[in-house]
Amino acid sequence: MLLSATGLTAGRRCTTHHIAREELRAQSRLVVGGRIVCDGDLVTCGEVTSGIDLGIWQIERFLGPDTALFAEEVLEYQRRGTVNTA
Repeated sequence: MLLSATGLTAGRRCTTHHIAREELRAQSRLVVGGRIVCDGDLVTCGEVTSGIDLGIWQIERFLGPDTALFAEEVLEYQRRGTVNTA
């Protein structure tokens, strides 16, 4: 919602917590489903645990799958779902 309030989501695919999707849709109009939505340099997620998924996905994106698996082990957390990319 903060990204939307600043205009950063205007005309871009994004997501947020399911409770706030209609409010975001009124501001951004391109709200899509998914735990993580990547629209180029704009990456949004839906709720608390999808934020952890987003962090691990970014680790994998920039540092590789081995580092992402190590992060999962350290956090004792397993990612779920897929990343919705443009």
